[in-house]
Formats: sequence, C-alpha cells, structure tokens
Amino acid sequence: MIGFVIALESETPNLLSSLNDVHTSKVNNFDIHIANFLNEYVCLVYSGVGKVNAANATLTLINHFKVNKIINIGSCGAIASNIGLCDIILPNVISYYDVDVTAFGYEKNQLPKEPATYVIDKVFAEEVENVLKLYPSAINHGKVVTGETFINRKNIANFAIDEKAIGVDMEGAAIAQTCHHNNVKFVAIKVVSDSIFHTTSNEDAWKDNMKLFGNVINKIFADVAYTLIYNQQSR
Repeated sequence: MIGFVIALESETPNLLSSLNDVHTSKVNNFDIHIANFLNEYVCLVYSGVGKVNAANATLTLINHFKVNKIINIGSCGAIASNIGLCDIILPNVISYYDVDVTAFGYEKNQLPKEPATYVIDKVFAEEVENVLKLYPSAINHGKVVTGETFINRKNIANFAIDEKAIGVDMEGAAIAQTCHHNNVKFVAIKVVSDSIFHTTSNEDAWKDNMKLFGNVINKIFADVAYTLIYNQQSR
C-alpha cells in the first residue's frame, strides 16, 4: 500500500471531500484516511508540523497499514533565486539544517550514527516525476533541508544551511529517516509556497498563496495516486 504524509490539512483545501469512498480510522491519535483508487487503497495522514509529528505519523502508516512506499507532499520555502511560486521541487537528497554534533566528529547537520543525507529512491522518484512532467509548473531537482524554524530572509543566516540546498521544510528529513530505518521507499514532492527572495514576508506569502499551492498539491495527490496504482495493476 502507498502512504501519503502531508503536514497540514490546510495545505490541501477540500481534498477529502473531493475523494470517493474514504474511510477514516484513528490510530496513535492520528486520523488515517483510506481512499479508494481503481479498487486499490492508499493511506493519507495529516501529521502536523515538525519532525516528531512527521516521524510518528510515518511510523504509524508503516506499522499499522503495512505501507511499502511513502510520499511526502507539501509546501516548502524556496532558498534558491531561480525557483518561483508553485514550482515543484523533487529532492534527490534530504538532510537537516539545525543539527550540530560536530564536536563528536560528525558532519554539520548529521545526526549520530545516521547518514549525512538521506538519498531518495531513484526508481520511485522517476515514477513520480513521469506523472508531473505535463504540469505547467517548473520541476526542480536538488537538496531540501529540514528543521523546526520557519525560515525567512531575516533568520536564514542563523543556520548552517548547505549552500547547495534549494528548498527548506519542517518534516521531510524526519520522514526520510523513518523510512530509511524501516526499509520503505520514500519520495518527497514539494510545492513552493514562499521564497526568501520575494519582498513579501515568507509568513504572509504562505498565507496569501495557500489556495494556489494547495490546489497544486491536491492535483498532485490525485494524479500520483491514480497513476501509481494503475501502473502497479498493469505490471
């Protein structure tokens, strides 16, 4: 079964009401929504914001619903000047930006006994990208970094963010880490909601653009779910 992890229901306005045959179960205090696509089922959970919430929600899907693939869809902030509003980022690697145990010989932003970065499964990522190639939004590949601060142009200098990173979020690396430990394939699809290069503050931009990027996320969820299930049935 495929599992989808999204941080906030507000990132997907009216999504649940647009789906057919949705059943909801409460597990570990999460509402797990089971939706029918082509007579197969996918799981959707709104994890809440932050690394612990995201990891707990992901592990709930893995342990209780036996998912073998996890897709994290959600908004992210752009920290590269060539990426615009509602562009799509398909990260090839994800790491943290708020970790420092370099005193013990680890790389900056590497947790002890963990990889320095979590590499996205290439085959799974290609399957997802094939769905999105016809979208009008630009698709960008690169590194996304995760931490528990809403990054804007005023505070970004306070963190050791990899200069190669193009996007920033608050859940992705925690989901990737959980999937890594449970041998579950993982892909992230990030839709840009704000940018440190825009004149509007990132927080106001996120609120103002919610409907725009939310509609993109809704479409991605439906298109990816249908296509992956169809391809799986065709094999």
